[in-house]
Amino acid sequence: MSAARLSFVFVVSTVAAACGGDDGNSGTDAGTDAPASTVVRVDPCPGTTDATVITTAANVYMPMMTTISQGQVVKFTMNAAHDVAPGTGGDPNLVVPLGGERCYRFTAPGTFNFKCTPHGFTGSITVN
Repeated sequence: MSAARLSFVFVVSTVAAACGGDDGNSGTDAGTDAPASTVVRVDPCPGTTDATVITTAANVYMPMMTTISQGQVVKFTMNAAHDVAPGTGGDPNLVVPLGGERCYRFTAPGTFNFKCTPHGFTGSITVN
């Protein structure tokens, strides 16, 4: 085999090895490395939920504090002036727009705080 041909084979082999295949040990699969969220949107909302949080004209969440079991679903129903945004210790996935309605499943124990962005009042979900 000529030196030029041997050099070409070496370069092609090196490039192919660098591109590599999946040996199952690469550790770069985002699906396995990313942590699971503790608050997961359920869309559409089921016909029956385990708890409901609404807003009132008095600028409060009703109820302000809710306790559920791990895996249960909470329905948030906001009027046009209020929303839900993560509060201190809240999950960044817990977001309901002004006047919106969304359901979330809480998959881990803990206390998840949330707030109304325009008015600053707060609420929480405690998951046992």
